[in-house]
Amino acid sequence: MIDLTDELLKPTAGTICYWPADLDHPVAGTWDIRIPLAPFSADDEYEPATFRPGTDGPELVSTEIMLDFIALPAGGTAALSRRTFTFPVKPEEGHIDGSIYLIAAHCPVEVTRIEFGTATPDQIKATLHAHFDFDAVGGVDIRNRTAVLRTVLRFELGKLFSHAIGSSVE
Repeated sequence: MIDLTDELLKPTAGTICYWPADLDHPVAGTWDIRIPLAPFSADDEYEPATFRPGTDGPELVSTEIMLDFIALPAGGTAALSRRTFTFPVKPEEGHIDGSIYLIAAHCPVEVTRIEFGTATPDQIKATLHAHFDFDAVGGVDIRNRTAVLRTVLRFELGKLFSHAIGSSVE
């Protein structure tokens, strides 16, 4: 069993997307956050004992933290600026649906707190308090851990595929 060390768990700039409330879709009125991790090396991407910092390979592991259905104030990043939000863990109402894809499995990520910095119209700094639950999927051979993740998030307004291509969808 290995530790997913801070050397392997290095957040890079990500995105924060607001899905407008008028969409006819379950994501309407919620936010999602995507935080890519800096790639790291492995001899075999399915064998965590071979994970190591750096990009010398022979294989590179590229993944991201995916957080969906986040209940935050509507609109742009101005509504989030210099605010802190706390969240319950699954299965409590209001939890963030989070995961990271490693070793061919979506491993749960529980985010319990997000601290936002000062926003600009197109980005915002964020500090996320997270717990990685690798035991939940079984057989992953990575120890559970908590982490504080600091990143910059670029703002996006969500568009469903059918809205993005206009009336050409029949």
